[in-house]
Amino acid sequence: MRPLRLATIALFLAAVTNCAVYSQQPGYGSPPGAPPQYGGDPHQGQDPRYYDQGRGYDDWRSPRNEVGFFYDELSPYGDWVFTRDYGWAWFPRDVRPYWRPYTEGRWVDSDYGWTWVSYEPFGWATYHYGRWAWDPRFGWLWVPGTIWGPAWVSWQHGGGYVGWAPLPPAVGFEVGFGIRLGGFDLSIGIRPDAYSFVPERSFLQTHLSGYMVPTARNVTIIHNTTNITNYTYIDNRVVNRGVDVRRIEQVTGKRLQQYRVSRATAQTRSEVAGTEVRIYRPEKQKLDSVRVGPHANAGHAAEPGRGSGSTDQRPVANHRDAPPIEVAPRVDRVPRPSPQELDQRERRQQQELQKFQADEKRKVEKLQQQELVKARAQADRKQVEQRQQAEREALQQEQRNAAQQLQARLKAQREAALAKPPGKPAPQGDQKPAQKQQGKKNDKGQQQNDKGQQQQKDQKPGQDSKPDAPPPA
Repeated sequence: MRPLRLATIALFLAAVTNCAVYSQQPGYGSPPGAPPQYGGDPHQGQDPRYYDQGRGYDDWRSPRNEVGFFYDELSPYGDWVFTRDYGWAWFPRDVRPYWRPYTEGRWVDSDYGWTWVSYEPFGWATYHYGRWAWDPRFGWLWVPGTIWGPAWVSWQHGGGYVGWAPLPPAVGFEVGFGIRLGGFDLSIGIRPDAYSFVPERSFLQTHLSGYMVPTARNVTIIHNTTNITNYTYIDNRVVNRGVDVRRIEQVTGKRLQQYRVSRATAQTRSEVAGTEVRIYRPEKQKLDSVRVGPHANAGHAAEPGRGSGSTDQRPVANHRDAPPIEVAPRVDRVPRPSPQELDQRERRQQQELQKFQADEKRKVEKLQQQELVKARAQADRKQVEQRQQAEREALQQEQRNAAQQLQARLKAQREAALAKPPGKPAPQGDQKPAQKQQGKKNDKGQQQNDKGQQQQKDQKPGQDSKPDAPPPA
């Protein structure tokens, strides 16, 4: 019996150890092949201080109660969906179907280090607060946070390229200390296609989206780069070091100007003016309305079995078998398109995605042909062909995911546009019984009022009118 007991104990310890190791890499979201988690109790396993049940809209799952003023300010530019992993999260609406975070803008060196200057109207929030999560169904989702930073990205540099990817909710930041990884390894925890790579010489371009390498090539580029993410906290400022300034000056032949970050007064696109970078920042009282948990500021440790590594291609779950989601209705001041307008928008975005994917495929094929020409020896040519096969597979998976994610986002946008706004009364059709009943009450009250007036006319002078008497039942 003793050998059997020892074997049982050994198997139990091995299982516990494997679960612990697997949970160290929470990544952006759910594990490979698992459907995204929606619905359920959003407070499960999270700090109860950040939640208050029974709040109405109009309850504890209301995005307005959870994410505060972010709900109203970002609703004109996108829609909110509820996820079990991160609570309410947001994605942009009127952007290109192949859109990614940190692409429409430029990098500048400032007194906060490398600072992202966004050209998008929502950039003041989504690139300086919170984190971005990659969702198998929707693609990129923004998870709100309240700590401001010049940008929240992971850096890769080497082989003539500079790349950056949104930091996932697993990575936090502690004021007075700096970035908190909590066992998360940026080098293997962030998938290659999450990065936006540009040649070193193009890093200072004012419109970086036009210089980015097709993401299918990232599976090759990532192996020739090193993670150089470096956030610190100096003089009450979050400082993003990342790329070596001297290296960029050497490659571009330009001496970098260091800008001063100033506070814009309006929620417009960030701008560079003279020696300043103007970015809108809300008042503290507005940020206090955001009920964020540990996942947004201090890092969110995934539950055992939810980790994922960089080799995961994350196939999109079958939407017909996936659990239903909760979509927040748009706020009152957001224009609500007609069903015909929604149909036209969907067709336009689907056509745009198809065109983009065809262009990306041609770019990848052209770059691969150039590499094969340069491969002189047969051994080198074989290695190049192996890398290119991996790139083609990555491209195919990426395009399948993009098409399905576009469908999921369009469906959520339609539901949000057609849903009843918060605080609005029920449709007229649902109020007929109540209105009919109310009409009977009003008629009865009018009859009693007429009767009372007639009695007052018949009353003799000098007689008490008894104004404090209760009205007739």
